[in-house]
Amino acid sequence: MVFTLAFASNDGVNVNEHFGQARRFYSGLLDTEKEDFDLTGYIDVTPSCHGGEHSVDGFGAVVDALAGVSVIVVQRAGPGAKRFISEKGIKLYEIPLSIEQAVCLLMEEKQWEADKWQYHTKN
Repeated sequence: MVFTLAFASNDGVNVNEHFGQARRFYSGLLDTEKEDFDLTGYIDVTPSCHGGEHSVDGFGAVVDALAGVSVIVVQRAGPGAKRFISEKGIKLYEIPLSIEQAVCLLMEEKQWEADKWQYHTKN
């Protein structure tokens, strides 16, 4: 299966942004059968947190911008964001490593099976 993943990153190399403060998410496709991952681009968003304050509407706008994503990988996320994302059926992981290391970790653990990822792109 092929899944779309999004990484909160300000440089396209490291997962180094808090969900609510991220201005850009890099997206990529993970092919679990070929054990292959390719970054495909990025999505600019308006951060959902401003000065420690956040809103559900802000979370919704970010999740809407990331439509079709099965997984979001961030440096950190607060409890409100975690709950909101989970309720949308998207898996959220806090993996403050490089994007490459995060993908390797997810593949090693076969997280798509363990956590039953949804919204797969194609079989």
